[in-house]
Amino acid sequence: MGYNRDVMKRLVFSLFLCTQILSVCACPILPRPTPTPTATWTPLPTATPTVTPTPTPTPTPVAYSIAFASDREGNGEIYRFDGEGSLINLTEHPASDWDPAWSPDGTKLAFTTHRDDNSEIYVMDANGDNPFNLTNNPAWDYMPVWSPDGTQIAFVSERDGNQEIYVIHADGTGEQRLTVNEVRQDDRSPAWSPDSKKLAFAGVRNGVEGIHVMNADGSEETILTVWPLKGTSPAWAPDGSQIAFVGWDEEDKPGLYVMSPDGSDVTWLFRSEAWLGSLTWPPDGTWLFFTSWQDSNHELYVLRRDGSDLQRLTNDIAWDDTPAIRPGKGNFPSPLDPPPVGPVAQPEPSATLRYGVNLADLGKSYLVRDMGFKWAKSYVDWGGVEPSKGEFKWQDPDNITKAFSAQGLNIMMRVNMGPQWARPPDTLPTHPPSNPQDFADFMKALVSRYKGTVAAYEIWNEPNLNYAWGMREPNPAEYVPMLKAAYLAAKEVDPDCIIVTGGLSTTGGGGPGAMGDLDYIQGIYDAGGKGYFDALGSHPYGFGHEPDHHDPWGLSFTRAQAQHEVMVANGDGETPLWVTELGWVLQSPWDMGEHQPTAVSEAQQAAYLVRAYQKAADEWPWMGAIFLFNLDFSSVPWYDSHEIMRWYAILNPNRSPRPAYTQLKMMIWGKETK
Repeated sequence: MGYNRDVMKRLVFSLFLCTQILSVCACPILPRPTPTPTATWTPLPTATPTVTPTPTPTPTPVAYSIAFASDREGNGEIYRFDGEGSLINLTEHPASDWDPAWSPDGTKLAFTTHRDDNSEIYVMDANGDNPFNLTNNPAWDYMPVWSPDGTQIAFVSERDGNQEIYVIHADGTGEQRLTVNEVRQDDRSPAWSPDSKKLAFAGVRNGVEGIHVMNADGSEETILTVWPLKGTSPAWAPDGSQIAFVGWDEEDKPGLYVMSPDGSDVTWLFRSEAWLGSLTWPPDGTWLFFTSWQDSNHELYVLRRDGSDLQRLTNDIAWDDTPAIRPGKGNFPSPLDPPPVGPVAQPEPSATLRYGVNLADLGKSYLVRDMGFKWAKSYVDWGGVEPSKGEFKWQDPDNITKAFSAQGLNIMMRVNMGPQWARPPDTLPTHPPSNPQDFADFMKALVSRYKGTVAAYEIWNEPNLNYAWGMREPNPAEYVPMLKAAYLAAKEVDPDCIIVTGGLSTTGGGGPGAMGDLDYIQGIYDAGGKGYFDALGSHPYGFGHEPDHHDPWGLSFTRAQAQHEVMVANGDGETPLWVTELGWVLQSPWDMGEHQPTAVSEAQQAAYLVRAYQKAADEWPWMGAIFLFNLDFSSVPWYDSHEIMRWYAILNPNRSPRPAYTQLKMMIWGKETK
């Protein structure tokens, strides 16, 4: 990232429903699901402020009232569908709203909102009236769930630096923390037992997520899932006999499972090649509602309790999620005629500019496709892959390429962090190798293994900063021999691979611990680097400024233009400039030190990122790529709540899309938003 930001570099749903009337009795659990029929769907109706019932020839039971979250109008909102053909936006607020949860009597909804410039739990009437702030804390609170007895709301809070489970009385009093964990051990997705005496939740321990259960006072915590089965999004059956959850087996493929409340009798119901989440039951317990991306959009689905009769409920390119079924009896209307079934056509964002994302969790690789982006960037730790000369441990880069390739993404890998054997004793991993040939040998092995899979390699990271150069004075004359060696070795194996220089931090004229970025570029040319890279890497972060702003010190996105001018002056104007990191940090309840003055609102982050991509595509033909930083650092356990990296993310900690995610996706798909 940018100048003097070492803290950031830590080694890092008209809608249709089911085709038949629900059974009053619960279906038996089968050991394996009936083969799933092809899902059908109808378009979801346009949101309207009033309900317009669809006439029916004979009286029918009242349909289920389903609340859910969606960003179909450009930001997260809470919607309600009562089965009569109309979709009602309950929140209608410019800030994002998510995570609806019904009160047991069906008169109110709790939900997560960002309308107070942070994340709070609000409660509103079932028609959207009378919203009030329940939690009122500077830290982020989200994922509310109402206890069946109506007395308490459980939720997730980051007020202690990580994700913990809290409860609060429905009137906003009596707040209590239930879980207490070490740093980087998170608890989320709480779910009440029908008698309100226990809570199931997803807990992350030692990097592994599983289903836990505890008493309602936080005592007697027990983990229910057994390795290698992992789990999240638990949902307690209304009769109390089972807990449903989303699980991953040893092949890391998601599925829907049920088990007894003690963890026994684990039964697989449904398997998917795509993401699953937000699992919930209707009051009669005969179906399971959930969200999935299996039709290349986040849509709501329903499945019988025995794993049969899969039905898709929504059809919109937006992100539909977190279904909540209103308590009480209900039935579904007959479906409308579905449109032709077919795959979702992926858009082409630009003829020349590559649209990319930096991401941390490989399980979220599909979100790059969901946005309509085509490139993904990850990182290769040279020292971790080659701990001793010629000894290779390929597990991490293999996992990266497997995950990205499964989504049809173009891959860029940043390569840095040298092994101890390849650098002087008692030096940092960011220190350049003593012998550039050692790095060349590694690059040859790396490119040989991933030829035809990895498209581009970024050589080192921000080498114009001293902490990224082994805490030594940055020196392009030292960097160029390493760059040349890597280029020649890679091209020998794969002439079509793209070699990108380490993304430079925008540092103005330089200063203690940094060399000015323009001077460094000139130094690359002076040292004979021309012709040994296919693109110049840059990190022109916005530093709180809108993308068209020109900062005298170069602390703005437009610094990229000045960098390109240096390239032109050296007869290298045809070589593209690749922005391998770009972002705007969000305002946060935590002390962000020097980043505090440059923090922006969620709306600003969205507008600035969209404008940056548009500006580059429309005005700068020499810019070859932009990789936004970042997708998801907010939702992985290895970054704590106060970590600055989390606040550049375009996903929220509860995995919902921030406005930047939605607006970038709408930009690519050409959909207008409000």
